Amino acid sequence: MELLIPLAVVSLGGIIKGLNGFGYAVVSTPLLAIFMPGQEAVALMIIPLIAGNFELVAETSREELERCLSNFSSLILSLSLGVTIGTLALRIIPSDIIKTSVGVIAILFAASKTPKISEFFTRLSEVCFKAWEPIIGFLSGLVYGSSNIGVPIVAYLESTNLSRERKISALAIIILGISVYSVLLAQYSGLYAGSEKLLLSALMALPAILSVRLGTWFARKVPDLYLERFSVLMIAAIGFKLVLPF
Repeated sequence: MELLIPLAVVSLGGIIKGLNGFGYAVVSTPLLAIFMPGQEAVALMIIPLIAGNFELVAETSREELERCLSNFSSLILSLSLGVTIGTLALRIIPSDIIKTSVGVIAILFAASKTPKISEFFTRLSEVCFKAWEPIIGFLSGLVYGSSNIGVPIVAYLESTNLSRERKISALAIIILGISVYSVLLAQYSGLYAGSEKLLLSALMALPAILSVRLGTWFARKVPDLYLERFSVLMIAAIGFKLVLPF
């Protein structure tokens, strides 16, 4: 049972990501946090997140990789600093606070998908995000390091003029890089609490890859609007479960 729940949660998150391209960590981390301490949920999800983004990065050309590192160098550096502090802080933040924070982020993410709020964030990002890139990166790193949720990173990339394909590639490259870094930080700080937790996280990589592929295949059969509504409602429900246990 202890193994079945994480595998089921990771697979569900992978299917959601495959269906609409977002929501892996926003689904999986909060859902895992219902069944285990918040610190464990965050640590266990790091390697599956790497697996979920690896294939996309593997398909990215060397030129695209160099372009991403050049265009977003200040974002990546400030993001790394924020991830360092956020990940190391997990050792001292009470589990209940982590669960509630992850739940709030999930609810805010779901709310940001409503038309009016989405339009507001789009206008705000066009005015502020580029000028405040290092601060955006640092704050995004704090959120990601303590929850695995990269919503602020997605919001920032959405504010750029990149094509959809380049946005997806840039997001995958950035998430993959900071996730690998997060594994090292989590191991250093003792978040895996022994080799068993690290091994479990590694074992979840395979269902992560397979479930993303399954979701991608299924997405071709269902209209995009239905997929997004289903995903957003699920994320909101999980968020409310963490914030207001019932």
